[in-house]
Amino acid sequence: MAKIYIDNAKYMGFICDIAHMMVEQSFNIEDIWDDGEYKEDAQIFFDEKYDEVETMLNNTLNIHSNEHFDGDSREV
Repeated sequence: MAKIYIDNAKYMGFICDIAHMMVEQSFNIEDIWDDGEYKEDAQIFFDEKYDEVETMLNNTLNIHSNEHFDGDSREV
């Protein structure tokens, strides 16, 4: 299966949205935010979920960011 490359901003935005939804489902709202930024525990959780979602996109659907597009595969 050929790799599918998508715009880096869309790729990262999608992963961020999914990871953020996972944070909201796992924490009480007062435990998420501190002056507009994630609290430490929520940030660590978000980073872990971001990596998990990115890995699933890459390994399961073969979707990748075009940030390092090598020209070999289809770009969307």
